[in-house]
Amino acid sequence: MKSKIKKLLPKKILGRFIIIFFLPLICIQILAIFLFYDRHWEKITTRFANIASNQVNLIVSNFLNTSVVNEQLSKSLNIKTKIVSSDYFLTKKERSSFVSNNIVNTFKTRIKYNHKLFFEKEKIFIILELNQKFLEITFPKKYLISETPIILFLWIIFSSIILSLISFLFMRIQVRAISRLAKFSEDFGSGIDSKNFKPEGALEVRQAGNAFLKMKKSINNQIKNRTQLLAGISHDLGTIITRIKLQIELANKVRDIEEIKEDVQAMQNILSEYLEFSENIDTSERLKNIKLYSFMNKIINSTRRSFVDNKVYFSCEKSLEIKSQPNNLYRVISNIINNACKFSKETKVSVKKESKFLKICIEDDGPGISKKIKYKIFKPFFKKDIARNLNHVGSGLGLSIAKDITVKLGGRIVVEDSVDLGGANFIIFLPLR
Repeated sequence: MKSKIKKLLPKKILGRFIIIFFLPLICIQILAIFLFYDRHWEKITTRFANIASNQVNLIVSNFLNTSVVNEQLSKSLNIKTKIVSSDYFLTKKERSSFVSNNIVNTFKTRIKYNHKLFFEKEKIFIILELNQKFLEITFPKKYLISETPIILFLWIIFSSIILSLISFLFMRIQVRAISRLAKFSEDFGSGIDSKNFKPEGALEVRQAGNAFLKMKKSINNQIKNRTQLLAGISHDLGTIITRIKLQIELANKVRDIEEIKEDVQAMQNILSEYLEFSENIDTSERLKNIKLYSFMNKIINSTRRSFVDNKVYFSCEKSLEIKSQPNNLYRVISNIINNACKFSKETKVSVKKESKFLKICIEDDGPGISKKIKYKIFKPFFKKDIARNLNHVGSGLGLSIAKDITVKLGGRIVVEDSVDLGGANFIIFLPLR
C-alpha cells in the first residue's frame, strides 16, 4: 500500500510543496462551503420563503374575500399583484435550480393552492389558480435569495486562486535556491569551480549554502596543504638524499660516515614533523576540565629540559581552569613555546582570563618577526630562511599545526611585538567553555 502511494506522489520538491499547500486548502474550503450552505444559507432561504409564503396567503385570502386585487395591501408589502390569463399559466414552464429548490419546496408545503413559481434575473413571481382566475404575485429577487453567500463563495474561490499563485511563485523561488545549491554541489564534486554561487532563499537554505561554502573552503585548504606537504617532502628529502649519495661516493673516513648519520637523523626528524602535520587532529577527544597552573607547568618543565640554556618565566593564577581537549591544547602551547626558545635566550609565558576568553601570551627576546612576514608565518613549510636551508632547525610546520588545532578548538592565534622583551609575542585566545 505504501509503495503504491509513493508511486503516486510527485518526485520533485515543488510538486510535493504544491500538494502540502493545496490539498488542505481545498479540503478546508469544501468543508467550509458545505457547512455554510447546510447551516446558514439554507436556514436563511427557508426563513425568507416562509415570510414570502405568509404574504402570499394574506393577499390570496383578501382576494378570495373581495374578488379583486387589493393594490394598497400589495403596495404596503412592496410586492406587485395582477390577474393573468389561463394560457400564461398553462404554457409557462417552471425552471428549478440549486438555489431555487429550497424555496420551491417551502412554497409547496405552505401554500395549499395550485401554483407555479418562476425565477428571473431581478424578480421572482408566483402564479396561483384561484376560483378559475389566475393571480400573479411578483417579489423582488432579494426578498427570497440573499446575494451575500454567492459573493462569499466567489470571494473564497478567487482569493484562494490569487493567493495560491503568489504562494506558488514563492515556493518556486525556494525550490530554485535548493536546486542551485544542488547544482553547485554537483559541480564541486565534478571538479568545476563555480564562483557565481551565492546563498539565497529561506534562512535554512542560506544556512545550508553557507555551511557548504565553509566546507568547500576547508576542503580546498586541506588539498592545498597536502599539495604543499608533498612539494615540501620532495624538496627536503630530495636535497638530503642527494647529499647522502654524494657523501657515500666520497666517503673514506669515519668523519664522512658521521656526517651521513647526521643527515639520516635530519631526515628522520623531518619525516616525524611531516607525519605529525599530515595526521588528522583528533576532534573526537573529549572535553575535560584542565587546571591551567599544573598543566602549563608540565609543558614548561619539558621545555626547560630541552632548552637548558634558555630562561623560561611563567605566571598564572592557580585557580584558573578551562574546559578543552588536553592533548590538542598541549600540542598548541608546546609548539609555540618551543618555537620561541629556538630563536631566543629568554621566554616569558603568562596566562590571564579576559571576559569570555583565556589569553595565553608567549613572549621572547629573539629577533622578532617583521611586518612583511607576519601573515606568512602560519603557512605550512614557511621559514624565515628563504633558501630553506636544512641545516637550520625545523621544517616550518610547527606554527601551522598550532594554528590549525587552535581554530578547531574555537580559538585564534595572533602575533605582535613584545613590549617587555623586544622579540615576538604570540597570543593564544581560547573560549572558556
